Amino acid sequence: MSIKVAVRVRPFNSREKERDAKLIISMTDVSTSIRDEMGQDKTFTFDCSFWSHDHFITEENGYLSPEPNGPYCDQKYVFNALGKEILDNAWEGYHCCLFAYGQTGSGKSYSMVGYGANKGIVPISCEEIFTRIANNKDESMKFEVEVSMLEIYNEKVQDLLADPTKRPPTGLKIRESKALGIF
Repeated sequence: MSIKVAVRVRPFNSREKERDAKLIISMTDVSTSIRDEMGQDKTFTFDCSFWSHDHFITEENGYLSPEPNGPYCDQKYVFNALGKEILDNAWEGYHCCLFAYGQTGSGKSYSMVGYGANKGIVPISCEEIFTRIANNKDESMKFEVEVSMLEIYNEKVQDLLADPTKRPPTGLKIRESKALGIF
């Protein structure tokens, strides 16, 4: 059990295409390079580098799958590389957390939740949890599933599983207790 850091590059959005944006990211294995204004590459190494910018095929149902032998990392690939290990650790009884960080529009929601046929890590994990529970043969074993999804934006914490119309505009209050810790 450890912390893993991954990075994913997404396709250009319509605004970037309209502005004729230039791709300045390249990936080789776990290394990601960014070309600066001076034409110099800055290379960073992560536990995982996922190329999801191009080289995909849109299937009939809308799922984006990799071209044959292409570098595209689809939702299933990202789940198998990150989500599956987190789920396996949780299944063993460890507390697990998946944290998505990045600026607005960088692709966090797509990786975590997905869109349409392109389910993200969270729905794939939920399906897998209940499949594992259904496949359990030990009748003495009981299961309890607890999930939370929080957003921290502009220093405000929101419960993403709460009705958006009932969320406090100032965010959730963060408290600390000697008995409970931070909650």
